[in-house]
Amino acid sequence: MKLLLSILAIVLVFCSCENDMNAVRAFDKSKVGVEQAYDIETIMSQTAHVKGVLTSAYMERHMATPPYTEFPQGLKVVFYSDSLTITSVLTAKYGKLIDGENEMYLRDSVVFLDLKTLQRLDCKDLRWDPKKALFVTDRFCRVARPGDTIYSIGMNANQDFSAVNFFDVDGVVSPQDSMMNLE
Repeated sequence: MKLLLSILAIVLVFCSCENDMNAVRAFDKSKVGVEQAYDIETIMSQTAHVKGVLTSAYMERHMATPPYTEFPQGLKVVFYSDSLTITSVLTAKYGKLIDGENEMYLRDSVVFLDLKTLQRLDCKDLRWDPKKALFVTDRFCRVARPGDTIYSIGMNANQDFSAVNFFDVDGVVSPQDSMMNLE
């Protein structure tokens, strides 16, 4: 009886199923890898100076072509000056960064707060164009500054929001005092 079971086991081993290598390769190509990370904190620096700190509760890195990183639970970026004082804060409920191109797309309750000028930008979505060094949106946005609030459908702004161009503007804008520009 033991001999019969041993022979049966040997026969089963040699008759076991075999994977088709072409099917395995096709499965690997169709199944793109996704890396996940929790409680993210990324320090962004330039020439050994901290420029910003990105934090997020959850991140996914997709190995698709082109590879991209998603922040489906939102993100917060705190920007710093060279003396490490906080200059501005950017938050959004969703973010996507396309690797290699450094293009950033933010949506859902995007808020940019500039602590130097006390400006606050609220918009539905915001794109970062690294080639032009511009933040761009073609959707409704609101910019609140001391003394006025501007509503617009679309705008673009440079990296530090010191120069902002609005499109289809509505709101009351207070002119700058000409006595302030004595340079």
